[in-house]
Amino acid sequence: MEKKQTDKKMILGIVILLALFVVVGGSFWGLVGEQAQKVKEEEAREEALAVSAIYLETGELLKQQLFVDMDSKTVFTAEIPRDGIYNKNGKLIPEDVLENGDMVKIYGDGKMTRSMPGNYANVTKMQRIGRADLEETESYTKIVEEMGLQ
Repeated sequence: MEKKQTDKKMILGIVILLALFVVVGGSFWGLVGEQAQKVKEEEAREEALAVSAIYLETGELLKQQLFVDMDSKTVFTAEIPRDGIYNKNGKLIPEDVLENGDMVKIYGDGKMTRSMPGNYANVTKMQRIGRADLEETESYTKIVEEMGLQ
């Protein structure tokens, strides 16, 4: 009789222990899921604020680095992040430099100064997404020239 009670207590203990593991494990995975959701939401917000632009160098003696927003055709300047430029595949290339006609995606807080040209001051990441053909590069160069920024 005593063995049956001991067995029942052992089984009850194991059941309680398993229930505890299920509760703790479920809480842990719930937290992991919430954190993953927050990361996805932050990435979506950053992507929504990103600006797609064409990089242009202007000037004969003093080269000026300008960008033209591909959607709004707004001309602005932006600092290239110190850690470098990401390639199309998302790999960081620390020593990379932009060339005239490169298409880039610029990430940051989305705030532009009201200077002429505007300045995208808080760039956090820059990614090369392609290269404009010669005709497209010339059309963006004309926008810069019309503003008197060549």
